[in-house]
Amino acid sequence: MTLLDKRAFYLLEVSSCGGIRAAAEHLHTNPSVVSRQIRSLEQALGMALLERQGRHVMLTEAGQLVVDGFLAQRRLNSELGDTLSRLRNLQAGKVVVSVGDGFVDSFINHVMKRVSEHYPDVLIEIKTGIYYPREPHEMVANDEVDIAITYGPISDPRLVVHSFERGPLCALVAPSHALANHERVSVAELLQHKLIFLPDVSGSQQFVNALLGAAGQPATPAYRCNLHSVSRRMASAGIGVSFMTAAAARSEIEAGLLKAIPIDHPMAASSQGNLVKRVGRRLSPAADYLWKLMMAMQ
Repeated sequence: MTLLDKRAFYLLEVSSCGGIRAAAEHLHTNPSVVSRQIRSLEQALGMALLERQGRHVMLTEAGQLVVDGFLAQRRLNSELGDTLSRLRNLQAGKVVVSVGDGFVDSFINHVMKRVSEHYPDVLIEIKTGIYYPREPHEMVANDEVDIAITYGPISDPRLVVHSFERGPLCALVAPSHALANHERVSVAELLQHKLIFLPDVSGSQQFVNALLGAAGQPATPAYRCNLHSVSRRMASAGIGVSFMTAAAARSEIEAGLLKAIPIDHPMAASSQGNLVKRVGRRLSPAADYLWKLMMAMQ
């Protein structure tokens, strides 16, 4: 990585996070380090790369060009590495997958084991949770990850998207909860109880928000957390209602810790998941095997 690449990386992070302090927190470094890198790049290029708009900073036209060039170069480097790996017929390397928190259990239990058996020397890196300032499909488009498993819908010409049915959206409650014996629950009934939401950037939370909006009954949550697993734990403790498919909470449901109550609304009758890779991206043998394995499981 050249000095220009390193400084452009900091610029990308500031743009994605919306500010220098937020970028520094995401990178686990001091804000002065980020500021110094960007200031150095601006001095080297002789022009401003950031401008302030309210509480956030935005890329200038020159800044956008620098970020676009950095992303294009990273994409070329990634493709070159994949091509060289195939030419050497290596069975080693790394596969990076962004996995939505609600898909983690099935990914580990049904995909990782088989990939590790076929490619024992390949490192599989999983990125999950709301820890990244970019949406999973944006990370795929920018070659930050090879493949993403996420909630939809997604429409992006840069991406190959294979959508699959996840089942109805349900209200998850503890067996002792007042709703536990309901066969179905209306949106109006849900609003009478304490609700557990995920961050609004989460694909599953966006689906819940759209459902509540379509029902004409937007809601204010009693609790908010950034992981599906934490949301399920909160619901199993009996303190509120969380939202996801029965498949996402299969372990807790089978253990008798949660009950999944279908939501009585047309939008909730089905939900969508997605496998995502970039158009034109030639996956490594291990990543390609992982993709085909997940495709066959849907």
